Amino acid sequence: MKKTLVALAVLAASGASFAQVSLTGEFAYGYLATTSGTGATASGGGLDTSLLTFGVKEDLGGGTSVAVTMKTDGTSGRSGTIANDDQMIDVKTSFASCKMASWKPGNWLQGNTGYAGWYGLDGRVLGARGIYDSIGVSVPVGPVTLSATAYEPNGLLGEGSGNAGTVLQQNTTLGLGYAAGALSLSAGYVTYANQNATDSTSKSITRAAAKYDFGVAAIGAGVAVTSLAGDGTNTQTLVSLSAPIGALSVNAGWASNKTDVSATSTLAASNGTKTGYQLGLQYNLSKRTYGILNYGNWLNAVGDAQNSNLTALTLVHDF
Repeated sequence: MKKTLVALAVLAASGASFAQVSLTGEFAYGYLATTSGTGATASGGGLDTSLLTFGVKEDLGGGTSVAVTMKTDGTSGRSGTIANDDQMIDVKTSFASCKMASWKPGNWLQGNTGYAGWYGLDGRVLGARGIYDSIGVSVPVGPVTLSATAYEPNGLLGEGSGNAGTVLQQNTTLGLGYAAGALSLSAGYVTYANQNATDSTSKSITRAAAKYDFGVAAIGAGVAVTSLAGDGTNTQTLVSLSAPIGALSVNAGWASNKTDVSATSTLAASNGTKTGYQLGLQYNLSKRTYGILNYGNWLNAVGDAQNSNLTALTLVHDF
C-alpha cells in the first residue's frame, strides 16, 4: 500500500498522467406479462438487468482526454453467464471527438425525441436495434454538432459486408445536431453499401427529430424514411411525452411504421401501417432506487389477429 502511494506521489510530482477508474452498475428485478398478436400469453417474475460498467478516464493534457467504457451483462440468475455488452473508447480534443465502439446503439428516433420509456418501441413498432462495430467523429461548432460515423453490422469489423450470400450492409451516417436552451434539433442521412436486388436491403435513410422542454413537460417528435433497394419505402414516426411530478414522472410514446412497396415485391405482405403506444410511471424512492410501471400495446405485424401487449413492474437500483 505504501509503495502504491509513493508511486502515485511521484507521478503527481512529475506531472505524468494516470487513469481514473470507476465502477458503476444497474440491477433491475420485476414482473412481466405479455400477450402476442396470435393470442399467446406469458408471465413471470425474474431478473431483468444485472449490469456492471467499468469506466477509465485519462487526461492527456493540452485539452485532450481519453475515456474507455467496458460493460458486462447477462448475469440473469445463478445459472446465467456473464456476457459482453457495449465497449467503446472516446478520444476528445479541444475541437473534436473520435469514438470507436463495439455496441448496440439505441434506436435513433427514441434517442433524439427524448423517449423515456423503460421498454422501448424498437423491435415492436419501430425497427429493431442491431450490433455494430463503428468509428465516428463529431465536431461541435457553437450550439451545432456535426458528425460522421461508419457502421459495420454484427460486430464483424472489416467482414460485415461482402460475405457471399448475405445482405449485411455497412452504412455511413452523417449527422447534424442543434441544442440551445430547451430546444434540441437532430437530422441525419444514412447511405448503405452492399445493395442488391433483395427487396429488404436499404439504399438510404433520411431522419429528422425535435424535442422541447417546457419545464412542466417535454415533448418530442421524429420521422425516419428508408428508401429500399428493391422498391418502395418504409416510414417510421415517433411522438414522445415526459413530465416530472415531484418524485413521480410520467412518460408516453406513440409510434407508427408504414411499408409501401409494389404488389410484386417480396415485401408486399408487409404493406400497410403498424402502430403502437407505451405508457409509463416512474417513482423515485431515492436518487438511485426507483420503481417503474409500464404498459404497451402495439400491432406487431400487418395481418396479426390482435395487438400485442405487455405489462411490467420493475424495481431498479443504480450504483
